[in-house]
Amino acid sequence: MFRFRKPSGLRGLGDLVAAGLFACRHGKHLLLLLVGLSAAPLWADDDLRFFETEVRPLLIEHCQRCHGAKKQEAGLRLDSRQGALTGGDQGPAIVPGKPDDSLMIAAVRHTGELEMPPDDKLSEKQVAALVEWVRLGAPWPAEATDEEDRAAAWRLHWAFQPVSAPALPVVEDASWERTPIDRFVLARLEAAGLAPSSPADRRTLIRRVTYDLTGLPPTPEEVEAFVADPAPDAYDRLVERLLASPQYGEQWGRHWLDIARYADSKGYVYAWEERFWVHASAYRDWVVAALNRDLPFDRFLLLQMAADQAAPDDREAAAAMGFLTLGRRFLGVQRDTIDDRIDVVTRGTMGLTVACARCHDHKYDPIPTTDYYSLYGMFANSTERLTPVAEPAVRDEAYAAFERELQTRQQKLDDTTLAKRREAADRVRGRVTDYLVAQTELTKYPEEGFNQILAPTDMIPMFVRRWETWLALDARLHDPVFLPWRKFAALTADEFAARSAALVGELGTPDVNPRVQAALNPPPASMREVAERYGKLLAEVDGQWRTACQAARSSGAAEPVRLELAEAEALRQCLYGADSPC
Repeated sequence: MFRFRKPSGLRGLGDLVAAGLFACRHGKHLLLLLVGLSAAPLWADDDLRFFETEVRPLLIEHCQRCHGAKKQEAGLRLDSRQGALTGGDQGPAIVPGKPDDSLMIAAVRHTGELEMPPDDKLSEKQVAALVEWVRLGAPWPAEATDEEDRAAAWRLHWAFQPVSAPALPVVEDASWERTPIDRFVLARLEAAGLAPSSPADRRTLIRRVTYDLTGLPPTPEEVEAFVADPAPDAYDRLVERLLASPQYGEQWGRHWLDIARYADSKGYVYAWEERFWVHASAYRDWVVAALNRDLPFDRFLLLQMAADQAAPDDREAAAAMGFLTLGRRFLGVQRDTIDDRIDVVTRGTMGLTVACARCHDHKYDPIPTTDYYSLYGMFANSTERLTPVAEPAVRDEAYAAFERELQTRQQKLDDTTLAKRREAADRVRGRVTDYLVAQTELTKYPEEGFNQILAPTDMIPMFVRRWETWLALDARLHDPVFLPWRKFAALTADEFAARSAALVGELGTPDVNPRVQAALNPPPASMREVAERYGKLLAEVDGQWRTACQAARSSGAAEPVRLELAEAEALRQCLYGADSPC
């Protein structure tokens, strides 16, 4: 038999390998083998966790800007353990196990000629973390393996192994067992030299199970009835009664609602936005009812993420999707709202913090960034709707009056919203030139400008981005109106002057709207000028359309639905079509 022999002063096998000594005892003979210094130390999990939480962030923030992959002041790199051991112009940065002999520690303590970081000294806590890290032997995880090795490791990840039925362990006192699970508990107790606690008396037992299943204490009458019940199935009947009580769903629904980050408000919102979730109670009640009617767990999860697809005609099931929609709104920033939904789905159903993959593949868990953005794409292409989830219990005159008033207010809201939308659309149509010019300087306009206070006369970032999206659609690839735009936009600023005239010459084909061809002659000198030409042309067509509509109203005739000339109507659709960015 081989046993490891640990010399004094070393903490474990990792220190043995780091020191180059590997000792084993075979019978009475001691054998010392020299191990190459390139062998990887075997660090304890706690030591690696300490490095990842306390030391690596400190090195990244304060050291690697000058001693990393891009820059190596004094020839020193601190983005790997080998770099710290090899050191730079002044020798090794660390001596594992000896912080007082390590150059790095002297530098961060500011006790010698070398003082690092040069501008701001680390805090005492940060210095202490580095000292402890060196004292531990400078633990550092092995570098990430290549994709194939990582994929193979992921396939063996413990959380994704198929469910198996392990053999029941052998125990000494099999009479204590009431269910197979008891056998596993008893085996661990016996292995530790412990015996099970004595059975609880009946008063204790009914209090425990009632609190567990309903969150409430039993009444004195219930306690006395259970104590006095001599039937062998008294406990089983007690459990069944508690499971059948409505309080069971309320107690255990609370635990799921915590997982679903249930709340009745959105967090911080702007003054014009309602901060309460009007449908929060419907989701809460659905969860409680689902537990009380013992809804199968797979169905319980499916409805919360896809009731609109799995049960489109079930109005009550629609409430289940509050699981996705009751989260915070992060001041309207869509990417953070989607991140929250990915987080609640993956943590709630798999116990995995997939949100980390927003920025990088997980190192130890099988969660690549591509999986994160697959989920992101699904949520980004989903819309939200308020859906009635239940009919009223009683339809009396009071409810009828409520419905009439609700319809009146809804109609007023719809009319006001429509009027405001028309005003906003007209403002955008009146500034097409500005919005097209904005496409040449998109960095000035945030993708989600909800943190700005904007006046009606301001350029609205949302509309700038709508124009961006619309111009990028595949439909514009061969669109007779914006085909020239795409060709000009593909030119760099340096190419523009040399290529503009030739490009205009290529546009004289049936594939390009004749009015656009005319507007781009003579050749524009820059992309900004292209935007201005398009803006002027669309403004002219908008003027034509408004004049035609006004003439019809003045004469009492029906308003026109299109412009007579096909090339003019194609331009009008850019401003008034169903998919128009206006």
